[in-house]
Amino acid sequence: MSETALQDNQALISFWDKAFAMTEDEQRRLQARNAESWKELAPSEKLFRAASSLGQRKKVLDYGCGSAWASVIAAKSGCTDVTAADPAPGAVRSARFHACLYGAEDRIHAICTAADWLRSVPDGTFDGFICSNVLDVVPPETAEEIIRQSARITTPDADVIIGLNYCLEPETAVARGLELKNGNRLYIDGILRLVSRSDEEWRQIFLPWYAVERLDHFAWPGEVTESRRLFRLRRRSME
Repeated sequence: MSETALQDNQALISFWDKAFAMTEDEQRRLQARNAESWKELAPSEKLFRAASSLGQRKKVLDYGCGSAWASVIAAKSGCTDVTAADPAPGAVRSARFHACLYGAEDRIHAICTAADWLRSVPDGTFDGFICSNVLDVVPPETAEEIIRQSARITTPDADVIIGLNYCLEPETAVARGLELKNGNRLYIDGILRLVSRSDEEWRQIFLPWYAVERLDHFAWPGEVTESRRLFRLRRRSME
């Protein structure tokens, strides 16, 4: 991996560690919510349905879990063995908090992962895999390694779900006063925040390991256009 990618990854871990830090007031506000509020954790109904579909799986990996919203939804929807993995300690603390908050701590195992953790996972360990808002906010080398390893550690019939941000066209970036480095990389305050690629570019990236079964577009609250991407993938034969 290039030195630039290593530096970007380390900066991202520090950034997300702080982003997911929770104050005591925030924790108290969450604890005051209705027990059924786990149904509102996903920022989109399409994301909720995708995560809840993993409830039918036996062993799920939520990679780059953040607050573990997808882990909680999968666990509350029926999966009894969910691994919520993230390299940012703050995210893992948030994941554990949310698992306990929704009574799913016996189903969700939150772990802080090293850079090479995926390589240590045995082949075919998981029959469900979700990676949301990760692959296009990390260096391309890191994204490709995650995709490659995800194909190895999942079963042939695994449900594989990938959530991505929107494609930021160069013209749109200029209109917004943003600069894309290397043609598609957006840095904000020195932190890599987006590697912009089209739907077709992502299809080609997945192609060596996965077939695209379905592609949906969705929006976050407050967004008018459904331009974020939700890929449902099926693993190709590894032979």
